[in-house]
Amino acid sequence: MIALSRTKHEAAVIRKVFKGEPEAYRYLVEQYQPMVYAVALAHTGNIYLADKVVVATFKDGFDRLVSLTDPKRLGMLLCTVAQGEAEKLVGRRTADWNKPRKREGDPPIDMKWVQSELIDPLNEELGSFTVQERKGILLHAFCGLSVKNIAAALKIERKEAEEDLARTRENIEKALLKEVVNTLYPEVNNKERLVAIMTEVAGPFVAEKAAQETRIGKSKRRLIPMIVAVSTVIVLTIGGYFGYRAFVSIISDTQADDDTTIASRNEGETEPETEGETAQAEAEAEGEGETKPPVIPSNYTIEGRVVDRRFPQDGIPSLKVIVADQETETDYYGAFVIRGVPKGQHFVTIKYGDSVLVENRRMNTEGRNSSVEITVDERIPARFLFQGRVFDRNTKEPIEVFEVATCKDFPDMLQPYLLKRFREQRHPEGIVNDRFVTLGDYTMYVRSRGYAPFPLQFTIDENWDLHRVYEFPLYRSATLEAVVYGPNELSISGAAVMPRQGTVHGTAAGKIDYMSTDSMGRFTLYTLPIGIQSFLIYHIEHGTGRAIVELEPGKTTQIKIQLPRKGALTGDITINGKPAKFSEFKRRTSGSGVDLTRSINYNAPGQYEVVITPEPVTIMAAVNPIDGCSWFDRRMELNAVVVMEEPTWLDFNFSAGPGTIYGDVSLRETAPRAVFVEIVYNLGKDSQRERILYDLGTTSSFRLTDLPLGSGTFHLYASPRSMSKTDFASARALMDRKEQSFELDAANTSVQIDVAL
Repeated sequence: MIALSRTKHEAAVIRKVFKGEPEAYRYLVEQYQPMVYAVALAHTGNIYLADKVVVATFKDGFDRLVSLTDPKRLGMLLCTVAQGEAEKLVGRRTADWNKPRKREGDPPIDMKWVQSELIDPLNEELGSFTVQERKGILLHAFCGLSVKNIAAALKIERKEAEEDLARTRENIEKALLKEVVNTLYPEVNNKERLVAIMTEVAGPFVAEKAAQETRIGKSKRRLIPMIVAVSTVIVLTIGGYFGYRAFVSIISDTQADDDTTIASRNEGETEPETEGETAQAEAEAEGEGETKPPVIPSNYTIEGRVVDRRFPQDGIPSLKVIVADQETETDYYGAFVIRGVPKGQHFVTIKYGDSVLVENRRMNTEGRNSSVEITVDERIPARFLFQGRVFDRNTKEPIEVFEVATCKDFPDMLQPYLLKRFREQRHPEGIVNDRFVTLGDYTMYVRSRGYAPFPLQFTIDENWDLHRVYEFPLYRSATLEAVVYGPNELSISGAAVMPRQGTVHGTAAGKIDYMSTDSMGRFTLYTLPIGIQSFLIYHIEHGTGRAIVELEPGKTTQIKIQLPRKGALTGDITINGKPAKFSEFKRRTSGSGVDLTRSINYNAPGQYEVVITPEPVTIMAAVNPIDGCSWFDRRMELNAVVVMEEPTWLDFNFSAGPGTIYGDVSLRETAPRAVFVEIVYNLGKDSQRERILYDLGTTSSFRLTDLPLGSGTFHLYASPRSMSKTDFASARALMDRKEQSFELDAANTSVQIDVAL
């Protein structure tokens, strides 16, 4: 009855929020802070990150209340949102991802001491368990959730939750876990966090009202007399009830021949109105010797989906689903519904033809069943068949044994060296065979022993050619050897080496990092794709560093990586994604520039570091072209605020794009002897710009390609006499000039500008 009352109250609170009373959201934050905190701590293992995840979860949860159809699933919704926020925070790893949230006042506990003395030892004990198991034990410890409630919150089977909880409780030191829960209680039930959340979702006035009305942080002494009084009433009520039963029993023994009168009186009474009264009446009837056959209702349904294991969003149609002697087929989206089954758990069998794909999968009539993931192979009906050929790029000889993994929607970079779902294939001619059930954009990676993973992008549409054979020319594998140093120039052991790009699904399907540095600060990676690879190096004490490396097939690349110092200005320096160095680096002050080019330290390929005074600065940086660039000078003007507490990241990424500007030039109705073009892009607020200079020579028409998309200004300079690139800077003020604004975007990637001077 208490749980039912709480659910009704939460439903009423949600209705108030929908009616424009955001202050009612305070009650939900009070109730679910411990649950969300437990999930966040299980994912991150850090109380600073858990605190940030809780705030982000309730902020996002407020917006998602509109999608909640059943108030009983509020806990499940918040746990799911917390999991996504934790993965987002840990996966993206921005510059301040591991910094504490800014608070109004000091935390209620010594956060640093708790992390080092309690949380870190707890993480060591939980290290061998999965995230799901860690969430289960922490939900039980912080919230007292039962196995049934843990299974509902995590959307797993009850038996699985029971096994996970039993396994973790057996291997975790109970005294340590109890001390963590007791110590973190004021942090878990945190009034300051509640006010911060309400400020985010409803504004400062509602947050101030919530701070006055919340029960978090208030004394609970006044509850003791009330509890004693309620307990006394309950005891007296129970005693009176049993006294009344004893009195009725005595009278019934002395007046046994009046049973018919009592029976007739009972027939005139109304039926019990609540489930508790009904159960009591049935128990009394059984005690009197009246037996009735149980009636099992069969008006419940089982719903689910059958999906491709590689792409959980893609359902598989036309599969036979058998439940409780009933069967149906999955629809176009892989979904199925079977009605008219008894309430409770059932075993589901999935078949196609005579092949049994899944057997004895447990599903429940209550709650949402997780999708059934199956491997799409020759037993599965697939609309689209894929064929390819794997061979050595140099010798052209087929590779007989190889591994295949596929992702969807053209990610920037999949971690094939992290992904666990590579499947081995063998063919004497190196033929790749795969099957797909839906349309879409795909990236397939093929790798083999001694060869680097090779990506191939393709699109499956209604005009898919079943007979086309794609080629996978594999390069010999590249090797990266590196040594990691701290800001003090001493090598670091235990630093995590991670990729900088990728998809959430790609990372979740594998793991978060490649490896950690050894006792000498070294690491070696063998099976990396050929080309440009970007890395993050993270150490809990020394901070974060970066490296951008261009790998060549069959070669070993050796680099050094030094983590930046606190108070330094640091970041990327690349041209078209490749690591580069500055030709000029100036700090602008009072209209003039202070040259800092000789003060730059390149910590790693593609990363610079320079120490300057901590204050707001404007940096003017220039680079020289590399092979394939048609411009002769390119520079950026960027702003930053340098601080002493941590490195300040300012990236200079000079990239190409699909934009084109073309046109004709005439100078006093004749062809000029010297033409220069300057493209100026506006990079946002505070006069941040990027400038690109071209020497067009004695041209009467021009075509500038590989320009990045964006808006800016086109400047054309012309002269009737010849002029070199070195003379342009001093002579530009006297040259004939034409200026025109432009805008390049995905819809219009080219602009025509004709100039007559």
